[in-house]
Amino acid sequence: MKALMRMFAQRRDRRLLDRFFARYQGRTLIVHQGLTLDWLEELLKLGGGGGHFRIDIRQPPSRHSPVLWLAHRFILPLDLPLPVLCDVGPTTIAIRHLRSAGRLCHPADIAWILEDMRVRARVHATLSRHSHRLTAGLGLAVCDNTFEMDLGG
Repeated sequence: MKALMRMFAQRRDRRLLDRFFARYQGRTLIVHQGLTLDWLEELLKLGGGGGHFRIDIRQPPSRHSPVLWLAHRFILPLDLPLPVLCDVGPTTIAIRHLRSAGRLCHPADIAWILEDMRVRARVHATLSRHSHRLTAGLGLAVCDNTFEMDLGG
């Protein structure tokens, strides 16, 4: 009976992961527990700032929402300071928190952080897909959230 239950759970998880990656591959998510109105206004003023999907984890996980299910089941257990920036690839999710010295970064810094994640692979964690599950790999120490700005010089 346990094997049958495990098989159904694996099938459900595979479907949820399929739906998540089909919807969010090539996109960025900001997973948070509420953001201030001032911060959101600054984010939306930036070119492309509105292109980040903002996922509020104060909403309970749902089997109807693969992104909330994934955030609650895989991202929150990483125990990183919120909010986190998630860069979704075909089978991986690179994750980096948006705090430095205990403060939330300015929205303008997100482009530099994202470049640092993509070019230098400086991430706090990576979730890698293997069939019906995600496995976590750790990277930067939580206290390390510096990034380099490429000023084209």
